[in-house]
Amino acid sequence: MPDFFSQVLAPGRWPTLVFIIARLTGLVVTAPLWTMTPLTHSMKAAMIVVLAIVLLPSSPLVAVPEQVLDLPFPLAMEFVIGVVIGLTAAVLVYGVALAGEILAIQMGLSMGQVLMPTAGFPDSGIGQIKAFLAMLIYLSVGGHLILLRGVADSLQMLPPGAPMSLANGSETCITLLVTLFRTAICAAAPVMVSLLLTHVAVAILNRVVPQIHTMLVAFPLTIGIGFIMIAASLPVISATIHVWMSTLPASVEGALDSFRLGATVP
Repeated sequence: MPDFFSQVLAPGRWPTLVFIIARLTGLVVTAPLWTMTPLTHSMKAAMIVVLAIVLLPSSPLVAVPEQVLDLPFPLAMEFVIGVVIGLTAAVLVYGVALAGEILAIQMGLSMGQVLMPTAGFPDSGIGQIKAFLAMLIYLSVGGHLILLRGVADSLQMLPPGAPMSLANGSETCITLLVTLFRTAICAAAPVMVSLLLTHVAVAILNRVVPQIHTMLVAFPLTIGIGFIMIAASLPVISATIHVWMSTLPASVEGALDSFRLGATVP
């Protein structure tokens, strides 16, 4: 064991260790579970250092830059690589949570926050329920391990300190941002359509029977139908999220491949 640490932590490997730490830091900043658990910064830093030491033997060595000013940009790129790896899963989890918040607004449960954002009204909870559902599925498929494997594979696919394609990488980041909103729309679509039909029905009822106070009818009706449709659509949404999570290995590989020089973004 002492020989192992003496070989791994030799002075010649210190620059490589710093680059791996930068890549893991980007992962911790964005990846689900790391950002949602109440871990202190010191605990996260310790875990990053331990993981970096474990990954160090499998990483190619990094040459020390001749100029000190040549060091910040490569380190920033390592951080970006970690952020992109974490975002491949984060856009799915946070997209589902965003879908819950959209439904809460449509159902009228978040009207207090919409009308008076600074009043400190409590959250509706639907976004949190959706986020917990996505997180459970994320853990059930081993998404946290998939991301760590992605970091380990990235050390061979994109060696620390190697030149990368910023143009293709920026397109990948934009694609991940689009995926966030697309995931939210897909996760909220069944309930959104039901609530839209409910609003149309209430509008028709108001035209047919003007004596009815539509505001008094619409609020309890949309809330009730919203909860019923959320409960009815949970199995379908869960299966859909599971399918999305199962594509994580391919998503991570595609995101990493886009940063390689000469690669093309599909």
